[in-house]
Amino acid sequence: MGLPDQKWAKSLFDRSSKGLILLHLFLTLYYAIHSVVLMLAVNAVCALSFVFALRLLRRDRIRAHILTLYLTELIHLAVSAVCLGWSAGFQLPLIGLTAMIFLGEYLGRSMKLPYIRALPTAAVNFAVYVLVFQRFFHSPGLLGLPQNMVFPVETVLSLLAFALLVWGMLSVVQLTSVSEHSLANKAETDELTGLYNRAGYDRLLEELDLKTTTLLLVDTDKFKGINDRFGHDMGDRVLQKISRSLLGNFRQNDYVCRIGGDEFAVLMVNVGTLGNEKICEKIRYINRELAATAADDLPAVSVSVGVAHGASAENWTELFKRADSVLYRVKQDGGRGCRVYSAS
Repeated sequence: MGLPDQKWAKSLFDRSSKGLILLHLFLTLYYAIHSVVLMLAVNAVCALSFVFALRLLRRDRIRAHILTLYLTELIHLAVSAVCLGWSAGFQLPLIGLTAMIFLGEYLGRSMKLPYIRALPTAAVNFAVYVLVFQRFFHSPGLLGLPQNMVFPVETVLSLLAFALLVWGMLSVVQLTSVSEHSLANKAETDELTGLYNRAGYDRLLEELDLKTTTLLLVDTDKFKGINDRFGHDMGDRVLQKISRSLLGNFRQNDYVCRIGGDEFAVLMVNVGTLGNEKICEKIRYINRELAATAADDLPAVSVSVGVAHGASAENWTELFKRADSVLYRVKQDGGRGCRVYSAS
């Protein structure tokens, strides 16, 4: 299974890559005008490498995409330093490398890989750029400018670096939140049905108000017989059909969970005892759906349901026991039905 938020991340990577391609094409032209052949060649290679990286991204090879960007900017930096001295073309590669660090941290967090901490590294990059290179060195391209243009251009580069740092800080905070939220959702999601699993159910109990919640325990009738007769693959398809039927027949603000092998729970909010008949009518409709076999060629199946309202329960454990007790009575009566708990 890919990253739950992969589409959003790929969009960010795509925009960043296109921006860096345009930047290196601009620098290629810029150095061509000023006859700095080596830097012209380096930036042209960078632009081509980023085009290749973009193709990797569109083939869902995200790790290879990020690695290509990292290596390209590192090579750009190394060639500038070794061949033309530390003064040559250092500013923009440093900015680009900082951008890759931000993206790389998110990749590491999302895929649970070793990753570099972006914020302190970016801060060091920015400090080195402003305090050392911006203060003491100029690139060959900038030396080709009229003297009165050098300071404005370098000021623009400094603002670009500062904007990148701010953007990166906000992005890492947002991406970290998205990543952690996605991982939490994955931990609370049943892989077969896409419903909340038992961990998700337990968390919901911590968040919902007991007194305004109605619990439905849903048990699949004679499910073992389906597995024995048709096999576990067919059994899985039946469970998926039950899940779809439950989701389709309850409200969007109700919570449907798979809490066991063939056991489900529905947490309904603000229903009250006046909704008992509507709940039972939903169950009757669901059982009619599950009995229909023509459309999907699945064996007929039915569910038994026990319902309990939290208004008079002392805690969630008591509410569960009440719903379970009336579910047991439905099963004793042959299943395929619905019963609501009553203290009287």
